[in-house]
Amino acid sequence: INKMAPVRGFAGVIGAVLFATLAPVCYGTISGAFVMPHGGIAIAPWNLNTTNQTVLQEAWAVHNACVAVGGVVRDLKPDLIFLSTPHGISDMYNFIFYNNPRGTGSADTDNCSCPPCCFNVTISMNTNVTETLVKILQQDKESISSLSAFGPPGESEEPFPLKWGEVIPLYFLKDQYKSTDPSNDAGYKFSNLKDFPFDVVILSQPSRRYTDDVKMIPELLSLGTKLYHILETSSLNIAVVISGDLAHTHSKDGPYGYSPAADPFDAACGQWVAKQSKEALISDASKLVDKALSCGYTGFVMLQGMMEEGGLESWTSKLYANYHPTYYGMMAGSFVRK
Repeated sequence: INKMAPVRGFAGVIGAVLFATLAPVCYGTISGAFVMPHGGIAIAPWNLNTTNQTVLQEAWAVHNACVAVGGVVRDLKPDLIFLSTPHGISDMYNFIFYNNPRGTGSADTDNCSCPPCCFNVTISMNTNVTETLVKILQQDKESISSLSAFGPPGESEEPFPLKWGEVIPLYFLKDQYKSTDPSNDAGYKFSNLKDFPFDVVILSQPSRRYTDDVKMIPELLSLGTKLYHILETSSLNIAVVISGDLAHTHSKDGPYGYSPAADPFDAACGQWVAKQSKEALISDASKLVDKALSCGYTGFVMLQGMMEEGGLESWTSKLYANYHPTYYGMMAGSFVRK
């Protein structure tokens, strides 16, 4: 889908100018946005050590939802995946863009560590887009920086290290992905660049999200607005993926204990996706998040800013799954342009 995107504000104007040096004049679009979990249960429910049938059914429902979302993303044939992670290499204050030409890493699963249960990805990262985003957003006084690993910015021969917050959502986007049969080891084979027919740009949420997530809401909405305008002025077909889990306080036996805020928080986030309810996310969930303890909340709010600026009426949303098989909740959802 190509269309003339509105170019408003400093970020939009500068984005149009800078992207003109990278690509043809025709404008691209954000064709879809997706919420995906990064818990090990999502990628390999067969490793979950339980005989509780409800737990197993919920774990498989999340897994199958992620498989379905991955198929929707691939059907859009994106040139670029814009991925937000809450568990990346982070700065205390700044949002960080990874600035290496490649990224690689692995994730393991609940009840089965790596090795042998290693889910691996290797991706191509678009450093031109990364550096353009950083330049524009810094000029617009956003708290943005970039980080290169083991070499010059944008030029390192070594890959940027990735972990579960990036690896698990990306794994479901692999070309020709098929749900792994637990009777063989296909899920543990190394994935290389040819498995991912798109480039990736990765934004790491700052560490202050742990304590300042509600305070960050206006900043996140503003950042989402600016990201929308910058990305829309490229010539690329872009899919946005927000990596994030829900409340981590569903069980007294979990590492964070139990909170009565967990269930209503997850429900509010589900309403945000299913009904595109800004109130559910910004008002209802914000009152619960500091007790529910969700790693995905800041990414969700940033995405709200992006979609709202594109016009909420231009998106069709679908909630595929919203469950907590163990102590943490997981949600898979899509927002696709009409």
